[in-house]
Amino acid sequence: MIVSRKFKRIKITANTPIAKPSNGQVSNGKINNLLLIGNGSEDGKEGKRYLLKGLRGLLNHSMMALAKQKGIEVCHSSDKVETQSGEKLIGEGYHPNGACYPEKECIRHQLMGSIKKKSVLRFETVVIISEKNKNGSITAQKMHIATEIRNSLVQGSKKAIQDFGERYVAGRFTLKIELLEEISQEELGFLLQSILYIPELGFGGAVNNGAGKISLEEVALQEVERTRMIKKGKVFEEENERNLWKEMEEGMSTW
Repeated sequence: MIVSRKFKRIKITANTPIAKPSNGQVSNGKINNLLLIGNGSEDGKEGKRYLLKGLRGLLNHSMMALAKQKGIEVCHSSDKVETQSGEKLIGEGYHPNGACYPEKECIRHQLMGSIKKKSVLRFETVVIISEKNKNGSITAQKMHIATEIRNSLVQGSKKAIQDFGERYVAGRFTLKIELLEEISQEELGFLLQSILYIPELGFGGAVNNGAGKISLEEVALQEVERTRMIKKGKVFEEENERNLWKEMEEGMSTW
């Protein structure tokens, strides 16, 4: 029995010397910037597995910044105009997320969607394990993972009023973005240029303190054929990739 499917995706290989993924606060007032999603395989040899969050949001903000540079009005990441206290949330050159749909849909909304319309992009999760792990993994990527323990003491004492750790990562990782439907050359070009603009923004927190630098090593548009088969009760999966360089160039040329 064989099942197969063809689709297109963008494969991005990136590298960071140091980044602090912004995953928010966890219990007990401690901050952990990597989401623990498991302790590895059943035998425990794979080690702790973490989810590298924030990559979709990074591309989202890169699209906004690029559009502003080109003088194009697009959706803001927020669907609210102001806070409860009346503070303005959306600057010039943006409109509330999804407000353009369906009459005058902007190019960011065409790709990323909103609560009003499903995105045409599916981001594959980036799962990482420590580079110290000697066994490797089929489903996780190896990166350096470090924890900085921080605390603040009450003046004149050793009593801690804040005690938490912040996680940093470094190294190479691969992000895959599947195209759920055919997109126009203009949309493809805008998507590719937004990816190229990512290094101008920085990844995660503490960017102004030197963290978050990211470099792109390779960006490829691919046609992928994914096949699954059953042999003696076991499921085997393989992917055949074909790079679409000409289609990439045609998309980039629209801008």
